[in-house]
Amino acid sequence: MYYDMSKWDLSGFKKSKTRGKMYDAILKNKLARNKTVRLPFGSIFYENYWDKTGLNLYPHLIHGDKKRRKSYKARHKVYLKDGYYSPGWLSYNFLW
Repeated sequence: MYYDMSKWDLSGFKKSKTRGKMYDAILKNKLARNKTVRLPFGSIFYENYWDKTGLNLYPHLIHGDKKRRKSYKARHKVYLKDGYYSPGWLSYNFLW
């Protein structure tokens, strides 16, 4: 799922109701402000480098290992599209 950043605003994060996911990003449509989308991201089964969502609901999953962070970013940057929100973009920027 990709959401165009020129059409959607990232308004915040909530704990995800999707099984196996950490958070939902709340995206609001810029033209129709009453239209929102919850975009789940982050797996509760894997550790991450940090949590910049502001919620910090899973502190036991933060490893802080710089070498693992570098490896993750190298592997996953190919899945990102410039100018689009996606679960991968959110994980890349807010968890790693």
